[in-house]
Amino acid sequence: MLALIVILSALPLAPSLAVTAASIQPSGLVAYLDRGNNLWVSQDSGAGAVQLTTAGGYTGFVWSPDGTRLAAVGPVSGGAGVSLVGTDPSFGVRELHTGTAPAWSPDSRRVAIIDGGTVHIYDREGGYQRSVGVGADAIQWSPDGRRIGFTRWLSDPYGTGCAIRDLGWIDADTGASHGVARTFGKFAWAGDGARLLYVSADDGTVRAFDTRSGSGQRLSSRSANPCGGPFFTSNDGRTLFFLDYGAGGRDLVAVNLSSLQERVYRNLPIGYPARTLPDSYVSVDPLARFAYVVQTYPTTITRVDLQSGALQQMLFNDYRMVLGFSPDRDRVALLATPYGEPSVTYIRDLTTGEETAFTNVGWLAWQGTPITASTVDAWTRVWDREDRPVAALAAHRTWIWGPAPFATRQEPYLEAPGGRRAVQYYDKSRMEVTHPDGDQSSRWYVTNGLLVKELITGQMQVGDASFVERGPAHVPVAGDPDDTLGPTYATLQGVLSAPPTPAGTEIRASIDRHGNVGSDGPGGVFAQEYIPDTNHTIADVFWAYLNSRGLVWDGANFVDGKLFEPTFFATGFPITEPYWTKAKVGGEVKDVLVQCFERRCLTYTPSNPEGWKVEMGNVGRHYYAWRYGG
Repeated sequence: MLALIVILSALPLAPSLAVTAASIQPSGLVAYLDRGNNLWVSQDSGAGAVQLTTAGGYTGFVWSPDGTRLAAVGPVSGGAGVSLVGTDPSFGVRELHTGTAPAWSPDSRRVAIIDGGTVHIYDREGGYQRSVGVGADAIQWSPDGRRIGFTRWLSDPYGTGCAIRDLGWIDADTGASHGVARTFGKFAWAGDGARLLYVSADDGTVRAFDTRSGSGQRLSSRSANPCGGPFFTSNDGRTLFFLDYGAGGRDLVAVNLSSLQERVYRNLPIGYPARTLPDSYVSVDPLARFAYVVQTYPTTITRVDLQSGALQQMLFNDYRMVLGFSPDRDRVALLATPYGEPSVTYIRDLTTGEETAFTNVGWLAWQGTPITASTVDAWTRVWDREDRPVAALAAHRTWIWGPAPFATRQEPYLEAPGGRRAVQYYDKSRMEVTHPDGDQSSRWYVTNGLLVKELITGQMQVGDASFVERGPAHVPVAGDPDDTLGPTYATLQGVLSAPPTPAGTEIRASIDRHGNVGSDGPGGVFAQEYIPDTNHTIADVFWAYLNSRGLVWDGANFVDGKLFEPTFFATGFPITEPYWTKAKVGGEVKDVLVQCFERRCLTYTPSNPEGWKVEMGNVGRHYYAWRYGG
């Protein structure tokens, strides 16, 4: 979660927006305070601003991870405290307790606050659960939402402001508390939800404490300073990041929490004219592909490729101060303080350079990302089942998803928390998590969209019953991208309502680029399974494929299993009949049988070798190009 942002200037009583000529397109929600210290929410383009409070007096807030609530610090009965505010104004303002330091559980089901060292825990509706008196001065939830790590001030023997603290944790369900060690500065949780990561106040080494076993482990002997710099894990909780202050504080260290291998990115342009580096000055994108580091003054933003170590300047020699990044790190908030004029906060797209200016705004913070550790793990589990055996060369067959994801995004979807869901694109499809608080053991926790249906109808789905008209995709369903013979998705719109082929009939129906249907196909394939749900019949070669067995990954081993379980999990139901077509494949014109389902298109090429005669079309690639261009 991004740190809150404060603008220290005299501001008028209400926020206003001054949009530059090159206004950015909306990407996510931001919440902010006007000078009257009331909460507002809008798109980060400035569009759709809604005032959430009217009483004033708020000084800060923290987004719930699902983007539907704000835990706001401000007036409560009896003094200053924390209230819940919904991004939907109908939720209203619900007071919790006097106190400060609100922290949300990763599943957004609970929120904890500190009042005089006591940790109070509430549900997302504001219902009280329990209080635990541990003398806490900082708290952080574990990734699984079962534990709350805390620190308790002990002493500051050197007067540096970097005090020695007790580190401990609370069982959020029972209220039982446990001590761990002496530490200083920030601490973090590993992605397993059980290991607390910290810097020992005894010897200065980076350590982990396993709350399950009670055992400790040294992770690194480098000199981290979590009082003055970053100490955090990647979104998936698999890598710990901190600066090596023994090397001057400009070397970024990444520690793999499984292998304990370290990677060091040396002498990065990091700097700030104060003892403490702002949290936003070193950050990592949700998939841990890039780190973003900041140096002032003047301001430079540098992107570090965490695989290659290559550096790329995203902003150079700018007069404004960095306030924070959007969760995907594609955008940055910059504060301009022109002499004798009101301060202005700019939202800048780091790729295009386009900006929107927010004037008369105090605190500002982005809604969090739905791309979380549990989401990434769920995607990986689904891919592992069918395609891990292929990647390991243990199974000789075509890909079900593809060798690796090529894009990960958050996309609007009305029924998802905060109106956004996490999606990941593969060559053959897209994976989605629409309800992150659902049952992760369910096969349907991860779904793959009705991409083919959208491509053929031109209706882009943005909710269970909500669509945006984009027009059918003029992209070849099968064959090479430059094929001009076979049908496109737009072509197939004309045969969606074709009658089912009777079971047992030899398939000779054919179709060309222009939608002309003939009966000159080579045959040799027969209609087999009638599906009443969509009134279409599946060709025998495709029905055999959907019911085939092979090596799958069960989470620990390669085992024999049904490749598609349930049968229509990956494909959905058929929405066309099977048709023969001529298509250029690998530069050679071939006979190809094509049948499209709601989620995938299947092809049968008789001349292909065994294991590759039936293949999934590259629907994920086709859909991504249709939706985003390119």
